[in-house]
Amino acid sequence: MEPALWEVRSKIGGNRISRVFFTVSGAEMILLHGFVKKTQKTPKKDIDLSRSRKDKWFILGEYDE
Repeated sequence: MEPALWEVRSKIGGNRISRVFFTVSGAEMILLHGFVKKTQKTPKKDIDLSRSRKDKWFILGEYDE
């Protein structure tokens, strides 16, 4: 996707796909956002939310919402 932002995709039936966005910091995998995708294109709001959480993680060293 972009530096330090990764995704895992999984087909869950009925033409639906689940996605989880994550980043890696040292030996930790930080899960940023997960959702069920119903269209071909990933909604911009989901990418933006993941990017925002990733940026907060690297700036603050943690993220708590």
